[in-house]
Amino acid sequence: MNQCVIDYKTIKSTQPEIISRIIEIDEESPNCFREMDRLLRADQTVAAFILRVANSPIYNRSQPIRTLPIAVSLLGINIIRSLVILAFSRSVFSKTKNMLICKHIWQHSLLTAIASHAICSELGKPEDCEEAFVAGLVHDIGKVLLFTHARKEYMDALIYSLETNCPSSEAEQKFLGTDHYLIGVEAVREWKLPPQFQLYTGTDLDQISPVQTENKILLWLAIANSLIKGAGIGANPYEPDLRNKKLLDYGLTEEFTEQLLDEAFFKQLMNDEIYQFCAHDHS
Repeated sequence: MNQCVIDYKTIKSTQPEIISRIIEIDEESPNCFREMDRLLRADQTVAAFILRVANSPIYNRSQPIRTLPIAVSLLGINIIRSLVILAFSRSVFSKTKNMLICKHIWQHSLLTAIASHAICSELGKPEDCEEAFVAGLVHDIGKVLLFTHARKEYMDALIYSLETNCPSSEAEQKFLGTDHYLIGVEAVREWKLPPQFQLYTGTDLDQISPVQTENKILLWLAIANSLIKGAGIGANPYEPDLRNKKLLDYGLTEEFTEQLLDEAFFKQLMNDEIYQFCAHDHS
């Protein structure tokens, strides 16, 4: 078996060179905002997507964000770059008709991001909520890259993982010679995302340690990930008692655990504007 090799500089999208160059922008450069604006204008699909998401409740500002320069200046380079990666993922999954892939990678990432934001809103600091959302978006970017570079082998790994109920990373190593944690960490390096994003892409969220839970954004992400996987999106569904136990093990109160597991909360996630906008675009 050959190890899957990822070309981080050539990602598949409508205009891959534009997205690659956006990812590579040096945020320390005095011209970074001007360069970001120029590149976004070169891909109208991505530009329209950025503005749509920037005006969603996730990034709620006191007034509508109507132009790209305002979006870049208000949200910052790192959030815009992360939304560009979201646009890339959306372009990948809008072209596939494989519902198994869409459910367990794309919909899982979206719902985890929205849940992570909601959990942080309840338990964390308001200024951390945007990063909690972005952490959810990128935490499985390694799976996206494996899928785009080796679709057959990745499908074999996903099916094997679901059939045997083994960890996805174990199945990926079996069929691709690498796993989404290793790929995700390298993507953060190659795309010059903030270093702490390596925690979000490279941590086994099912095996998070007490020390790691001191990073509250990582904790919110792990809770959200467990919640969504337990519902059968990203893994086989958990039994109700196991879902409850996993959430309590993160230190949540019984009252908040019950709230997260309530059908009304899940409906709230599914009805979220970003989820509706992104998850069902398979034209």
